[in-house]
Amino acid sequence: GVFRDLFINQMNLMDRGIKMAAEADEPLDQNFVRKHALEQAAELNISLREASCRVFSNSAGSYSANVGLAIENGGWEGEEQLQEQFLTRKGFAFNADKPGMMEQQADLFKSALKTVDVTFQNLDSSEISITDVSHYYDPDPT
Repeated sequence: GVFRDLFINQMNLMDRGIKMAAEADEPLDQNFVRKHALEQAAELNISLREASCRVFSNSAGSYSANVGLAIENGGWEGEEQLQEQFLTRKGFAFNADKPGMMEQQADLFKSALKTVDVTFQNLDSSEISITDVSHYYDPDPT
């Protein structure tokens, strides 16, 4: 959320670049962005351009998945509930074609994650670094 708010122009450029890759007339075995966007467009019955969204975050004004809060408070029944909470809260797509709008696209987010081997979440923190832990949850509900 913080990076979404502070670096809106960079998010716009990133999304435009991903859309350009998805629309490039290249063999699918050489352009996985295009391959996966085409598969997602067919799966979700949406346009290729919409299916190429790859930058997701919270809705505007929201800054956490609150998974850590649910864990700390015992407010969860099973892992599936935590997964759904994360996907729902973080499933807002940044779309350079609709500047300033973060639309709920949890189904697209889930579909995009099916093709991912590794994810990365950048944190702005002086307390931890990327090499400190191999798995974490964000305990800060702000």
